[in-house]
Amino acid sequence: MNVVIKNRENARIFSAMFQNIRLFCEHINLMFSADRLYAQGMDSSHISIFEFSIPKTWFDVYEYSSEQTSIVVGVNVALLFKILNTREETHEIHLKYLEATGDKLIVNLLNPAESKSAFDKYFEIPLIDLESELMAIPEIEYQAEFSLASSNFSSLIGQLKQFGADLQIKCSEDEIRLISNSNESGNMSVVVPIDDLSLFAINEGETLNLSFSLAHFHNICAFHKVSGTINLKISDNYPLKATYILELPKYEDDEIAKMAHIVVFLAPRMSDDDN
Repeated sequence: MNVVIKNRENARIFSAMFQNIRLFCEHINLMFSADRLYAQGMDSSHISIFEFSIPKTWFDVYEYSSEQTSIVVGVNVALLFKILNTREETHEIHLKYLEATGDKLIVNLLNPAESKSAFDKYFEIPLIDLESELMAIPEIEYQAEFSLASSNFSSLIGQLKQFGADLQIKCSEDEIRLISNSNESGNMSVVVPIDDLSLFAINEGETLNLSFSLAHFHNICAFHKVSGTINLKISDNYPLKATYILELPKYEDDEIAKMAHIVVFLAPRMSDDDN
């Protein structure tokens, strides 16, 4: 298995992904198959699940010759990010796995021949045998969906986090209101006008009032560095779904599942009425 990222923006995105995945889990199984790189994980409190899928077309080189359906590579996330964090802007990312040995992932950060502004760097990551099964996440019809600039939303969540532990989302056909409060810090409320959203849809006559952990929501928003837009889907009694697209659609009808993307599911806080 040999994978290369030459595109500088994609190399930056790939590095930023693992910077944020550290917030969710310590170890991860990277699953390389003939058509994509996929991974799934859950945070230690079992409140959030993330998954990412990157099709082979996103990479500049993607060579997969194994007779197996997939190659599973278990790595320490912090170690992988530590390596990627040494990348200079001109570095290409080279990932290689040799089935003959099967005990390490080779990561090389190399300069293209025409650019020698930084030194080539070579790393080997010892692999970890992780016992984990993929979780089947059912598709549902959400009651509301909206998209907005990821950096703006991340900034709002960071500010709300200073005023409480929970985020209350009130969503109607007229507005979206984000609320955080505590006895010690008081209250902060933000109204997000519908006109400021790049996408908004809600079932006719619907009003939603959901609560989530702000600490976990803050971790989700840390992915704002990988995409300019965050898409959020919410429904009563179901986990929130946050999606970041890592590439521009090639066609108007491109399905998200076929594009490079990160999805995070976050379980809502349960009220006393739900018990």
